[in-house]
Amino acid sequence: MLTRDNMQGLYVLVITPFDDRFRLDEEGYRENVRKLVALGIDGVITTGTNGEFFVVSDDELRRLARITREECGDRVRTIVGASAVNTEQSIRRSRIALEEGADGVMNVIPFYQTLSKPEVYRYFEELAQACPGLGLIAYNNPGTTKVLLDDNDFVRLETIPTMCGSKMVGSDFALYLNCLRRTKIRHFPLEQLWGITQAVGGNGVMASFVYTFPAFMMKWWNAIRSGDVSTAIAMQHECNHILEQAILPLAYEGFNDTALTKATIEAAGIFKAGPPRRPTIAVPAERIRQLRDTLTRNFSHFLNQGAYVSS
Repeated sequence: MLTRDNMQGLYVLVITPFDDRFRLDEEGYRENVRKLVALGIDGVITTGTNGEFFVVSDDELRRLARITREECGDRVRTIVGASAVNTEQSIRRSRIALEEGADGVMNVIPFYQTLSKPEVYRYFEELAQACPGLGLIAYNNPGTTKVLLDDNDFVRLETIPTMCGSKMVGSDFALYLNCLRRTKIRHFPLEQLWGITQAVGGNGVMASFVYTFPAFMMKWWNAIRSGDVSTAIAMQHECNHILEQAILPLAYEGFNDTALTKATIEAAGIFKAGPPRRPTIAVPAERIRQLRDTLTRNFSHFLNQGAYVSS
């Protein structure tokens, strides 16, 4: 079971691969998780935003949770994204995760209707009461929920015994510091804040691009956890540069996070992604080829797999 004490290290947010008929690619998913585990990561998180939880059925969620647990075993924490638009569905999906042996769940606040803070607190309290065998991670994603959880909220939420931590979206450094200072639960930022995490007392990070540029990202993570701040900061600048120059232009062209993430994975050619499920529009094959050319021409060191473990 995930706890505040054992939630630490590098947790990878995995995609859900589909075939060209939008069916779940179970073997492709299994292969992806196996490769990630071989890299030496600490946790796998399924069915978040890029894992397309919003188009995955309960049966598919169960199959993904089962495969993840089988491939992670006792070496790597299995966290299942069990988000939904209401409490009952969140509990049902979280119980699926529990039945399949997951260590914890990562849930975004129910969305569509904007919740008040008391409603948010009650949501997580009821989820904890219904699934006492799971560690909880709050997915702090105000872009979707229109609710930003700040340090005051996490002071309140940490009174829930099984609340282990949060996924922090964005680059709000002040919020990150305040959460670290005022609470005992773990707060894991995405790549925008990786470079400074260990230097300011962080316990770990979450990653969207380990399955795109595994060798670069693992080198970066190793620098962070070893306390090599100068290398960590230098690689932060490199990551920001490739995001701005190669990947974010897809967002400016109108593609959402799921589409551009899967396109980047396809361009890098190491892990299996396939198309996003409808209604998300996939990045066209020709545009993916252009992205591959850009990466090869201007960012070849990101594609150099060097120490990448493939089995």
